[in-house]
Amino acid sequence: MKLRKTVAGLVLLGTLSVAACSADATEAAQTTSTTSTTSGSSTTGSSAAEAASGTAFAASRGRGPGGGVDVSSVTTEDELIALVQEAYGDGTLDLHRGHQPVQDVLDEVLAISHDELHVRMDAGQNLAAVATDLGIDPQTLVDALVESWSPAIDDLLAAGEITEEEAEQYRQALEEAFTFRVEWDGEQAEPTFSGIGT
Repeated sequence: MKLRKTVAGLVLLGTLSVAACSADATEAAQTTSTTSTTSGSSTTGSSAAEAASGTAFAASRGRGPGGGVDVSSVTTEDELIALVQEAYGDGTLDLHRGHQPVQDVLDEVLAISHDELHVRMDAGQNLAAVATDLGIDPQTLVDALVESWSPAIDDLLAAGEITEEEAEQYRQALEEAFTFRVEWDGEQAEPTFSGIGT
C-alpha cells in the first residue's frame, strides 16, 4: 500500500493540476494504481491473504481518481475491509482525495459543479468547509456518503457473511472513514483499516 501511494503520489504530483480529474489524468491514475497495487505491497495490521485480497479488489475497482465504486461487487468480508479503507480516499491527491468514487454524492449534496468544487479545494477548503460555506451541515454529506456505500454491508449481512453486530461495526467504521475524508485538513495521517476488532 505504501509503495502504491508513493508511486501514485510521485506520478500524480507531477501530472495533476486544477484539471486533476480530466480524462487524461484519470486514465494515468488508473494505470498507475493498477500497476502499483499489482506489483506487491504490504498492509499494516492485516494478514498476507487479506492484503492480497484487498489489493486485487482495489485493482479490479480501478481505485483512485479514475475508479468508480460498485458496492454491489463486494461479496466477502475482505472486500468490505478494502471498501472501508477506500472510503478514506487517497491523500496523495491533497484535499481532493479522489472524487470519482463519490462524485455522484458530492454532486447531489453540494449541488455545485465539479469544476467549482476543484476551485474551492484548490483555494484550501476541505469538503467540510465547502459544505459549510454552501450552508450544508458537513454531517449531511458524511451521512449521504455512508448511505451510498452501506448496501455492501447489507448484502454481506443478508448473505450470512457477517452478523448484525459486525454489520453495525462496519457501518461505524465506514462513517469514521468518510468523516475523515470530509474533515481532512491535509495534515492527519491516513488510518489503516484492517477490519473490525483489530
